[in-house]
Amino acid sequence: MKRNEVQRGYYLRATQPARQLVEVLHEFDLTPAIAPFRRCMHCNALLRATEKEIVEHRLLPDTAKNFDEFYLCPACNRVYWKGSHYRRMNHLIESILSSAGKR
Repeated sequence: MKRNEVQRGYYLRATQPARQLVEVLHEFDLTPAIAPFRRCMHCNALLRATEKEIVEHRLLPDTAKNFDEFYLCPACNRVYWKGSHYRRMNHLIESILSSAGKR
């Protein structure tokens, strides 16, 4: 913030990453813009819903057996589904949003 190129800034007061995130969301009113699980984690392209049959040959047997909803990245061809990682991340996002709403 000491550089002339920086026109706006904010000094984080929290020291824990989760609290810093809540602080940034609140300060810049970013909560309405949150749209998780819509972009590829690798290349940031917008994901597209795809039929299981199209990606089934790329899935592990347990994944193919237990999940029916899949998303495909049109840019890098990665496959996504709502498995355990999705559930953990969704829980984290919900707790962050809950904290941001209480400020």
